[in-house]
Amino acid sequence: MKHFGVIFLSAIALYVLLLTSCTGTRQATALADENLRQLYNYYYTEGKRQQVLGDNDAAFALFSEASRIDTAAPAVQLALANYYLGLNQADTAIYMLRKAAEGDTTQYWYNFSYARIASLAGLNDEAARIWKRLVRQNPDKPELNYALADALLAQGDVEEALACYDSLENSMGLSEQLTIKKMELHEQIGDTTAMIAEAEKLQKAFPANTSYMLLLGDVYANLHRDSAAWEMYEKVSRLEPDNGYLYLSRASYYSLKGDSTAYHREMKAALANGNIDMETKLGIFREYIAALVSKQVNLEALDTLYVSIIEQYPQEPLVRQLYGFYLYVIKDYPRASEQYSIAADLAPTEADTWVHLMALYLMEEKYEPAVETGQRALQYVHDNPTIYEMTSAALVQQNRYDEAAQIITTAIDQCSEASSQQLSSLYGQLGDIYHQTGRTNEAYEQYDKALNLYASNIAVLNNYSYFLALEGKELSKAERMSAMTIKEYPDEPTYLDTYAYILFKKESYSLARIYIERAIEKSQEPSAEILEHYGDILACLGETDAAVEQWQKALDAGGEKELLEKKIEQRAYVTP
Repeated sequence: MKHFGVIFLSAIALYVLLLTSCTGTRQATALADENLRQLYNYYYTEGKRQQVLGDNDAAFALFSEASRIDTAAPAVQLALANYYLGLNQADTAIYMLRKAAEGDTTQYWYNFSYARIASLAGLNDEAARIWKRLVRQNPDKPELNYALADALLAQGDVEEALACYDSLENSMGLSEQLTIKKMELHEQIGDTTAMIAEAEKLQKAFPANTSYMLLLGDVYANLHRDSAAWEMYEKVSRLEPDNGYLYLSRASYYSLKGDSTAYHREMKAALANGNIDMETKLGIFREYIAALVSKQVNLEALDTLYVSIIEQYPQEPLVRQLYGFYLYVIKDYPRASEQYSIAADLAPTEADTWVHLMALYLMEEKYEPAVETGQRALQYVHDNPTIYEMTSAALVQQNRYDEAAQIITTAIDQCSEASSQQLSSLYGQLGDIYHQTGRTNEAYEQYDKALNLYASNIAVLNNYSYFLALEGKELSKAERMSAMTIKEYPDEPTYLDTYAYILFKKESYSLARIYIERAIEKSQEPSAEILEHYGDILACLGETDAAVEQWQKALDAGGEKELLEKKIEQRAYVTP
């Protein structure tokens, strides 16, 4: 708005003139009140106009002036509250919305806005108070009862919430949604009699509806009223013998009874049934697989099931993902990769599918396919830090350091909206690449950036501290960082080894010995590096024979041959 400043100053001048013209008489006061009202109307109306024009700064300034003139005007309180919400000043916004709602208790939108924000902010008492007001004033809006019930439940008042649902049922009639909500609440307070009564009422109201028969049967089954449950299932079987959901209900029944053979039979029948919608069937399939995998039973039978599901839904990426996960669990990595690859082709914007596929390639040390997959993925998904990191890691394994660094640099630019933790991970990986290529000072700069973003980045803390120790510089800083890693992961051999090595470099040999021995104790198979460090510490403690023994173990484990042989030959610690 080009002339906003001029108009704003003119209005202020008018305001001052009006105030200074007041003589203190009753007539002058009335005049001032009327003029203030007009001035308020000007600011508020002009604010709305600027808001429509898209000049939010001008609108905010105008609304603020209107609010200073009339601090109780509900309309401007609502307008300002919306701006404060956009500025993430929730407390101020809530205060203003409350003023709007209490300033006009009959205005629907003021009260609705306040009740909604109070609910989101967890102010359950306030939310319930205002929702009750709205329900009383608007009996024709059943959705308000739902909101009130949610607020009451957040307060822990189940009985009042049930009363809200009863009120809804009286006005809207019986419905599956309401019945299930009421059943859940009755179950929550342990009133199984009322729970059964709700299910029976729904079934009797719609006697031909087989879904409600199954619902009632399931309630009976869960409450161990077996004969009543089976009577409902048989009734559905007579009316709709090929009802797919009947198989699910019977499977659940057999699961409760501990009859695994019958359970698997019914689940397989349900998955083969064409009358169950795809979304439900895939949900069942996922749960069934999870149950089998967790128990590690009947896994060999799953291949046939997967083939059957794929035949039904050949273009459904979720089926391919599920099959890929199953193949991963049974360690058939090549076939798992194949399924994830098909899933990625079917849904190329699904980042998780690409991540799983790349993880399989990296696990199998197939670095070139991992790089190619990452490059394909980044054509469709531009803001996923994990894809960049995995692509870079595969490039590093091929000694393609410049490309790896470029990928991470691109990631930092493309993923600016990522969390601090994710960005910290990117900077940390860039630091690792720089260090591997001898760019030590640049590596430390990246590590500092990483820790400024996320001070608890364990990988960076460990690597940074270890590299400082190797150089014998800033050892106190290195010790502080390494101490953070073993505080978080006290049994991790790598972190214990780093801490021990830093203490060794600080010539605290006895303390270093404690931590290196713990690192060895916690290792399934100590690395050559850990064994060499143990030998170094023992040598500096004067235990030469024990030191030579550890250096020999390190040599046998594939440690650095030339340096270790020199230590063994000289029977003394040799500086690298």
